[in-house]
Amino acid sequence: MYKHSYTNAPSLYAECKDLKCPTDRTDCCCHCLLYNQPDFANVKSLLETTCQTQGFDVIFLPKFHCELNFIEKCWGYAKWIH
Repeated sequence: MYKHSYTNAPSLYAECKDLKCPTDRTDCCCHCLLYNQPDFANVKSLLETTCQTQGFDVIFLPKFHCELNFIEKCWGYAKWIH
């Protein structure tokens, strides 16, 4: 079980201005804090590895961000035209 105590997380900005985090910090903003966690490390998943060995590119879309998710925009447009 992971136990983290990010007591300063509520006071952090979502991300540093222009995504330019200080190079000597790993907790300057929420983006940087999450980016540096082992769970979010740049490790390929089994799905990504399997697809790439078959010659397919895998594109991961942002989770829980309907404004940024291309599929949600497609569904919204499809609902609008019908």
